[in-house]
Amino acid sequence: MIADIRNKGPIYTAWLTRASIEGDISAISAEHGLHPALARLLPALGAFGEAEDARSFYEALLNAIPVGAETGELAGQTLLLAWTDPVYGRARMVAPGPVRDACEGVVALVKQSVEQAVDKKAWRSARATLAAVRHDDPAAEKATDLVMSLGWDLDQAPGAAHDVISAWSAAVNLEADASDEDCFTAEESATFETEMNKVNEEAMDALAQGQSVESIGVEDFMAEVEKLWRADPVRHALKQRSVARRQRSNAKVAAWRQSIQRRMLDLAHATLAAATMAIHPAEPVGLHDWQQL
Repeated sequence: MIADIRNKGPIYTAWLTRASIEGDISAISAEHGLHPALARLLPALGAFGEAEDARSFYEALLNAIPVGAETGELAGQTLLLAWTDPVYGRARMVAPGPVRDACEGVVALVKQSVEQAVDKKAWRSARATLAAVRHDDPAAEKATDLVMSLGWDLDQAPGAAHDVISAWSAAVNLEADASDEDCFTAEESATFETEMNKVNEEAMDALAQGQSVESIGVEDFMAEVEKLWRADPVRHALKQRSVARRQRSNAKVAAWRQSIQRRMLDLAHATLAAATMAIHPAEPVGLHDWQQL
């Protein structure tokens, strides 16, 4: 598996890219002994293959998982970070009051589920309580949406792991944009969107003069778009600001992702190794060694 991930092979393509969002990865989960929730969590935490550094994280994590380890606990503990992490956790976004109390009710069940089964009625009740008050604090709506995603039994609804990480990533991205040193004003945002639409239309019209619309390639289209942006110094300056802002936001999201990956690795080493040593005192063997990956 690790060799496949290093080389972006068929397992990597089916599992750790955006193909996994709609695809069935249950066979990968079963064949390699990973809890379905963990299998669903990892693509989103690695930016679906769009972050090159994710592959080294995957290798380190898989090597940290002992043979036969139950990885559902690791998935649950990692998802809890979406609420508890001192830097990026959503707990800091929700003020004391009924909304926070309802969120804490869901989180308490997640913590309980890491070690023992939680009754379906308890999950349903916790979600209903949060749903009843979630709109009472508009400033915390994104955080409560994420907690709603947390409120599921991962054995029964492993896809919730994907939802939590994706919602968390989106929230961090919004915060990165909002805190940027060079935010667009409302007027600049409207102007940029208008100009972007104009440039796209102009590029398509220009290319369609010499060929059918269906035959226009992506590279030719993007080259024409760039030429049109550069032709107008005023709107090109706006485009450059937008690109620079996106780069800064991407860097902040990457910092979040790397931080949570490090915390997940710490959890893996602490919990999985300890559990395996308690059952098998001999030196634990990683998934890498077990399957000769």
